[in-house]
Amino acid sequence: MSRPEFTREYRTYGEWLKAMPRDTRYAKEIIRKHQMFPDKSLNQLRKLKVSDASLASRSFDMLSPVQRDMRTRAVLAVNDMRKGKSLTTAAKGQGISVQDALKHLGNAVYKKNGRWVATKSDAIERGRWLYSNGKRVRLVVKSSKDASLVSKYLNAVRTALRTGDEAALKPFKNVTIQGADGNDCPLETDLEKLYEANEQIEDPELVPIYDDRN
Repeated sequence: MSRPEFTREYRTYGEWLKAMPRDTRYAKEIIRKHQMFPDKSLNQLRKLKVSDASLASRSFDMLSPVQRDMRTRAVLAVNDMRKGKSLTTAAKGQGISVQDALKHLGNAVYKKNGRWVATKSDAIERGRWLYSNGKRVRLVVKSSKDASLVSKYLNAVRTALRTGDEAALKPFKNVTIQGADGNDCPLETDLEKLYEANEQIEDPELVPIYDDRN
C-alpha cells in the first residue's frame, strides 16, 4: 500500500524537507517525529506529541514484553553509538529499526550535522540482574550510569568466581544501587555466597547481561 501524500503542496516528506529550513524548532520537531513515524502525514505529525510518541520516559515495568525487548535492544544500540557506530549500524546490529530505536532513546540521541549522535549518558530505565544478599535478583536501574556500574560489578564477579580471588570485588564492597522502585540493592561481594548463587544458574556464561529475569 502506497503512503498518503505528505501535504497538499508536497507529495512526499523528501519534497517538504527540501523546501523547508531545517534549523527551526518546528522543522526539527517534525523531522524527529517523522524518524519515528515515517508513514504519517504532516498533519498527523503536527498533532502528535513527542512525549506521547516516545517510550523513553515510560518506566520499564510499564512496558509490554515486546516493548521491553525493544528497550533493551535500543539501549544496547546507544551503547554501540557511544563507541563510534552510527545509529543505523547500531540499530541493525541489535536487530531493530532506527524508528523503534528512536522511540525508546528519546533525548539520549540528537541530530548534529545531519547525523544522529548519542549523549554521554542517559536516564532511561532498563532491566538488569545482579547478585544481592546472596541471591541473583532482578533490578530496574534508572540510568546508563547505574547500568555501567552493574556491568563492571558483574565482570568483577566473573573474575572472582573464575580465579577464587576476592580482590576484584573490593571496589564494590558496601556499594548499593537504588532501583527505579526506590529500594536499595546492596551488591553482594561475599565470594562463598556468590559461588552458591552462581550454582543456581543453569549456564551462567550464557546469561546475557541485560537478562532481567529472576
